[in-house]
Amino acid sequence: MIYALDSNIVSYMIKGNKDIENKFKNAIGKTNDYSIPPLVYYEVKRWLVLKNASAQLRAFSNLYNNSVKNEMTLEMWEKAVEIYARLISQGKPISKDGKESDIFIAAFCIVHDYVLVTNNTKHFEVIKELKTVNWKI
Repeated sequence: MIYALDSNIVSYMIKGNKDIENKFKNAIGKTNDYSIPPLVYYEVKRWLVLKNASAQLRAFSNLYNNSVKNEMTLEMWEKAVEIYARLISQGKPISKDGKESDIFIAAFCIVHDYVLVTNNTKHFEVIKELKTVNWKI
């Protein structure tokens, strides 16, 4: 099983949250069976660069460099389109603020059959085919 880390989980880890780090070590072990979706990479790194958070940037680079890497493919973009159209037609947008990046993260996980690790399970509960776990609770 490969876990995909959402932005909030990555943030907890690079800030040294011991509970999240322990759950990560227990779930991942020494296999490095985790991924940081491209949109999560962008969401996290843009703020670290903006804040010039050099220690956290180093921690993030280390975390990313040890992860399974996958690019966004046409199949993932098509899955994102399908999810978006289904949710809007059902009157269930993924978030009230219109944050569509969660759709891309979900599509990435679904296409790769990854489990999304997030503290925002509410954002994703409308996407039934997505597997999620919350390491914060």
